[in-house]
Amino acid sequence: MSASVDCVKNFKYLVRRSPDQGMGYSERLHFHAKEIGFNNFDHFLLSLAKLSDDRIGKINTKLMRLACARTMPKPSQDYFEFIAHKDRRMRFYSHWIGWDKRGQEVRVPSLMNASYRVPNLRGRLDAPVYVIETRAQLLAWRHKWQGMAYVVQELAERELRPAFDRERDVVPGIREEVIDLEEDYTHNYATWYPSGK
Repeated sequence: MSASVDCVKNFKYLVRRSPDQGMGYSERLHFHAKEIGFNNFDHFLLSLAKLSDDRIGKINTKLMRLACARTMPKPSQDYFEFIAHKDRRMRFYSHWIGWDKRGQEVRVPSLMNASYRVPNLRGRLDAPVYVIETRAQLLAWRHKWQGMAYVVQELAERELRPAFDRERDVVPGIREEVIDLEEDYTHNYATWYPSGK
């Protein structure tokens, strides 16, 4: 797919996923084109034809970020909450599944009521809360934007697999209470240090 076709697709995704503010679809196309620095939608399309793929890629990433920051979770979908940090560290809302051989908690991501949490968090936080539904969005969020995101279940379980695949770390038996915990989970957030990708 050419860079400009992909960019137009993400522009229309932004328009569809943003509140309509009482405008028709055509009006919204022009409104959002102005929002990202063009005179109108036609100017946006004409400009894409003249821009390099690198410049189009930057516009495309900006569109994707705006869309993910505005998209509301679909009530029919399940989501996990992850927080990406610049140092590649990931945090996620979690639940306990057992103890490892060192006596530390083993935790995996928990499904969240994203339809309730996302609007609530967006109203309270100064930073964006992203809703991630595609692999391209996930990669851009993890490696460029960072911050809090609600990732649709199927995508999270496929692309963030090591955070979920922790059952093998659980050992049977009762934990020795004399071992100090390395991390405080009273807030239910666990930390994961991904390798690779």
